[in-house]
Amino acid sequence: MTPQEQSILDAAGLGARRAYAQDAAGGGTALLVDVSPDEMLDVWAVARAAVERTGRWPLLCSRHSAHDGDLFSRFYFDEGSDDGDGSPAAVLARAETIDVDARLAERHTQFPDGLADWVDETIELERETTRARYGDAPPAQEIRTAVTGADRVEIAVNRHLFGWEGDREPLVGSDMTVQDWYGSTDEPATLVLLPVAQPWAVYAYVNALHDACGYGHDLLVAAARHWHERYGAEPVAAWEVTTWLTVARPPTDPEEAWRLALQHYALAENTIATPAVTLREHAHLLPRLDRWVLFSRP
Repeated sequence: MTPQEQSILDAAGLGARRAYAQDAAGGGTALLVDVSPDEMLDVWAVARAAVERTGRWPLLCSRHSAHDGDLFSRFYFDEGSDDGDGSPAAVLARAETIDVDARLAERHTQFPDGLADWVDETIELERETTRARYGDAPPAQEIRTAVTGADRVEIAVNRHLFGWEGDREPLVGSDMTVQDWYGSTDEPATLVLLPVAQPWAVYAYVNALHDACGYGHDLLVAAARHWHERYGAEPVAAWEVTTWLTVARPPTDPEEAWRLALQHYALAENTIATPAVTLREHAHLLPRLDRWVLFSRP
């Protein structure tokens, strides 16, 4: 360690630990310290509190990826970049130009609606889900009328039922399966002090969600910046197919929670698909969550 690097480690509460430096894909030098699963959140919190002094955002990652040289691999970044430049600097530069909702709306137009010919079946399936949770559901014809002409059947049906469910108390609790993963792992971890202080910038360095290689990590960076500015969301960990974030200001307005749920679904589909929760259930959950686990796998 150089004297400057040792000073950074000291400020982050890591000065007594064995550390090593690693090139962060040409975007500076990262400092890495191995931590155990039972201490990792506490160690992260100390390093997070020191960001103004260190100028480095801490991120928990898999020790395996940290030690085998894959942590800062550009493979998925290059695959998802329009201009072929997956470097951290290029990803961050492109992210500055992105309107997140506009980009997501544009992506929706590029993919056909797989349920367009299954409107009635989709309505009945979703009505049964609502009936199971709330003991009742709006008439099928009411939903059919509301979604006529919609470009995405699943989203339109969920949107109508989200509004209907909003004034009612569910009979059964929400499925928290994926969200309960926060802080839960037996996998050895490494705390990485990245060569940037901005929390959203971590997604320009470390691949956290598999879907990003399709829509581009610049979009994930732009979304993470919006989440930080609007909700105080801060990345805590990136485990190659999941990312954990703390959330200081969850959405309080139902419409805002719905828009946020749409963003989560578009950027990390498995967050909803894997536990088979509905898009509207995720939107109902968001005002009550002070942490998010976003999940996206091949």
